[in-house]
Amino acid sequence: MQKAHQIMRQAIYNIYTYRIDYIRVFVMIRVCQFSLVIPVSTLVFNVMLNVTGYTHITEQNLQSFLMHPFVIAMMILLVMVVLLFIYYEMGFLFIMAFNQQRGTRYRFLTMWQQLNRKLPYFYSLQVLYLIVYIALLLPLASFLPPLWLTQGIVIPHFMTNEIMGTPTGRILYAAVASILVMVGIRSMLTLPIFTIQPKISLRQSFLQSWRFSRRGLFKLLVLLAMVLTIHLLLLIVVTVVGALPLFFLERFMPSAALLTAGFTLAFLEMAFVVLFSLLQAIFSQVMVAMTYDVRVFAPTRNAFKNKRYFPLPLVLCVIFSILSMINIFSLEKSLYAPDTKIIAHRGYTAGNVENTISGLVSAANAGADLIELDIQQTVDGEFVVFHDRTLRRLAGKNGVIANMTLSELKTITIYENGMSDKISSLDDFIEIAKALDVTLLIELKVHGKEREDLLPRLVEKLRAYKVLDTYYVQSSDAQLMTQLKNITPHLRVGIVYALNIGPLDHLTVDFIALEASWVDESLIAELNAQHLDLFIWTLNKDRSLQEFIEKNVSGVITDHPDIALEIRAKQSEQQYFLQRVLNRLSFIF
Repeated sequence: MQKAHQIMRQAIYNIYTYRIDYIRVFVMIRVCQFSLVIPVSTLVFNVMLNVTGYTHITEQNLQSFLMHPFVIAMMILLVMVVLLFIYYEMGFLFIMAFNQQRGTRYRFLTMWQQLNRKLPYFYSLQVLYLIVYIALLLPLASFLPPLWLTQGIVIPHFMTNEIMGTPTGRILYAAVASILVMVGIRSMLTLPIFTIQPKISLRQSFLQSWRFSRRGLFKLLVLLAMVLTIHLLLLIVVTVVGALPLFFLERFMPSAALLTAGFTLAFLEMAFVVLFSLLQAIFSQVMVAMTYDVRVFAPTRNAFKNKRYFPLPLVLCVIFSILSMINIFSLEKSLYAPDTKIIAHRGYTAGNVENTISGLVSAANAGADLIELDIQQTVDGEFVVFHDRTLRRLAGKNGVIANMTLSELKTITIYENGMSDKISSLDDFIEIAKALDVTLLIELKVHGKEREDLLPRLVEKLRAYKVLDTYYVQSSDAQLMTQLKNITPHLRVGIVYALNIGPLDHLTVDFIALEASWVDESLIAELNAQHLDLFIWTLNKDRSLQEFIEKNVSGVITDHPDIALEIRAKQSEQQYFLQRVLNRLSFIF
């Protein structure tokens, strides 16, 4: 504990003493990120679309897009850009920490040259070690800078939901995750070793990291856990202190609430950036100190008399003023009651089996605006409400939906979450839905054995029940949905995308349903400009529901319609600004 205490004191002392150097490095990193890395990545992707002739990338054309020779070359270029950015960003911090802990002077030009001498390794097969290192470590460090990259490392929910849906899947997921976590932790020190030692290769750095983990990794992890705990406590304290004025003013002086909220959000945004940057600096100090077991050294202040300080307070005031004005304008625009539709995913599955009448009734009683269900065509041309192609997951028996009749399927009992129910037909669903006065979002699952009269039969059924003008129909088969829209212009038709990269234009449908991982501000604005509705699936966390309801997207598809409805109800003019400020911070960080 004494050694850990000394390392922490030394890390904080070094960061404070060399604070101007750290400010310069972080400013340089952010300028490079926003002026070079992001624009280059965007430009390269747009060039790939233009050269290959694709308008946007979805799960239908992803494989052919990635197999294009030009795309392969550009993807390699993008990977190299990201790797180089991470290498230089973290390399500067590690080399600075190494020199500071020894009390030796350093120059940015010298560090730049030291890092440049290692560039040949990026053009050899040894770069694979760095790719593996980054791929393993980033998911473990999603709470750490560089935030622009690590926050985007997520596994889409629809993939994890499918994997975690069975005991075998959960066991396999846990086993693979455990192996990756172990390998990622043991290779944690690869980059600091590689950047600091001038003549060591990537492979040697990787091996040294593994050797170190035999003796000192546990101490390092304990120390890093302590740093994270302290950082979390600081975040809480800063948030509480910064939010107190707004908490009282909006209750006792509402007229000043908007202005105070803008100032509060600006202050907390700047404080969070400082704290996360400080966390990154401390991590670099701790990792270097533990790797090289340095002697605790405190340089004298005389060594820093010649440092030239720039007018930091003035710069901070300017940034604070700009952020405050932006936030005031943004918060003022959020004074509305959103009309985002709450869509119950496969009915209300809490206490019910998915895609069943009982789930439909529960979703209607919960107050869902739309109730989503999956249908497939049976061998006799009818429509059954069922998601999977086979009966294995829910019924525990063999049987392919496309090879069975509706009457056969309706006799089968299905099980989920300790509950049981019967398979239903589309007719059953529509009749109950009409009696409950709720609207259905019908997702047409295509299994490849549909009859030629698939769309005419579906349209005729909806027309017979007089719901063509009120119901929604969607499918992942874009061509099929385009045909359906041409057949019935008044029916609300949509395309389901599991992923989308690039602009969505020239669509002839009414809405798209997109997995949440691929939705951003630009896509929302683009679809609004085209007057296309956007349904986002499948949102089951309070944070994601809050985020997209606040953005007033057309609809959110969720397994928890009750929670979503509660969140939407709170998002009104009467909601306190403090809650809006905290929501914004949770989205950013």
